[in-house]
Amino acid sequence: MICDTSSPLEGLGKKMKYIKYLALTFLLFSPTALSNTWNDISRLNPELVGEIVQVTDESDVVNILKTIPSGKHIVISGTRHSQGGHIVYPDAIVLDMTKFNKIKSISVEEKVIIVQSGVTWGQIQTAVNHLGLSVKVMQSSNIFSVGGSLAANIHGRDPRFGPIIETVRSIKVALSTGEIVTASRKKNSDLFFAAIGGYGLLAVILEAEIELTENLSLIKNTKQINIKNYAKALTKEANELALHYVRCSFVKGKNYLRECYATNFKEIDGDSVVSKLIPEKHVKRNKTLFDLSRKSQLGKEARWSLQKNLLDKPDKQSFIDRNPAMQPPVKFLNYNSTKDTDILQEYFIPLENFSKYFDSFRQLLVKHDVNLLSITLRYLKENSESYLSYSTNDMIAAVVYINIGMDKQSISSAQKWTRELVDLSLEHGGNYYLTYQRFPTVVQFKKAYPGWKDFMIVKCKYDPKEIFRSRFYDQYLRSSYLQHSQKIKPVVNGGIGCPASQEGD
Repeated sequence: MICDTSSPLEGLGKKMKYIKYLALTFLLFSPTALSNTWNDISRLNPELVGEIVQVTDESDVVNILKTIPSGKHIVISGTRHSQGGHIVYPDAIVLDMTKFNKIKSISVEEKVIIVQSGVTWGQIQTAVNHLGLSVKVMQSSNIFSVGGSLAANIHGRDPRFGPIIETVRSIKVALSTGEIVTASRKKNSDLFFAAIGGYGLLAVILEAEIELTENLSLIKNTKQINIKNYAKALTKEANELALHYVRCSFVKGKNYLRECYATNFKEIDGDSVVSKLIPEKHVKRNKTLFDLSRKSQLGKEARWSLQKNLLDKPDKQSFIDRNPAMQPPVKFLNYNSTKDTDILQEYFIPLENFSKYFDSFRQLLVKHDVNLLSITLRYLKENSESYLSYSTNDMIAAVVYINIGMDKQSISSAQKWTRELVDLSLEHGGNYYLTYQRFPTVVQFKKAYPGWKDFMIVKCKYDPKEIFRSRFYDQYLRSSYLQHSQKIKPVVNGGIGCPASQEGD
């Protein structure tokens, strides 16, 4: 916990005053004095928060919830990769869950693991690998926390599954009152469907019971594809693939977002295996090369050439196990420039509309001279269980990694072309991912996520005083709720008040 150093010094002796003033000066000019400024990995959402609590036991969470002063708010933070204002709020209490990271149990027979929410996928992989087990759904990298992944309802590279909610049996959460409850599809189901994909706005996720699968050996094959026929062809083979992704050229020119390669992994019939998990190598070399691609066309050309001729070489068959395949290198992406930053965006398009969409998508990126660093396409099965679901159809997910300046003009420009990209996705029956920057408009948000009204009903039920709050919540959900309902009661105990009914709205 970060302590308040502004305690009054009146009444102390001169010597004690001098000592305490020295201590205060030291704190103010030491690195820890800046620790009350919280931010995500994009470094675009700095916020001066009240205090930062390092959670190590569920009692830490319960005690804070039961004693939180009136008017105070809580945000929940893991590895800080949610970039849409989800983990920041002025003067809030930040619950840093990264040390709340125990693996509670593993059932080999049921293929189920129970973990605390601060556990990373890398920890899970290490714990289950020697048992011949693997994760069903996680991001392309294993550095993220389980709690953050559930809050964003992430999806992965296995085309046989939709978002992670499919693989979650139950969650244990701490409500705003401090009460601990379990939520599943059969018990407190509204809380289950709102908390997963609810960005920490309903309760603190303490534990999760997650389904696993076998760690099988895979055949890996990369082939060049015609992007116009991609979605149609993928529909026929998706269920036969264990992992899948597509990479397209990010080099400006005639092949920009036209030269694309699909990498497919198929399971080899056989028993589960124990894999050799090797730490990431050549971080410094890869970091240098990636940095060159941020700043020059030549750097992009070099990276793309290495990508297609070395890492995912077309028509070259190789063998790899599921666990190693689900821990690709990522440390080389760490970037701390004071002038620019890397951001992610993600758009979801129904399969039948993808080809037409992608042509327009390419044109918009060219029009705005977007500094595209990479693009990955994935297949995503429909799942609408979460109130804020993005996978409302079988879709292609386009994950774009972009470099932008941190000055006001660059951010304003990024906001402009982001809104055009969101409109384009909506026009083609798709939507965008809420995990990233707050560039889209409120109107776009409500069109993309019509379940927001149902989500707010559950929010009012479990957190009527709005203990859990964030910049994202205020900009989109809270403002939409206040504008939408004509039946809102007067503000109650610092909350927004809840409508008696939404019938007829």
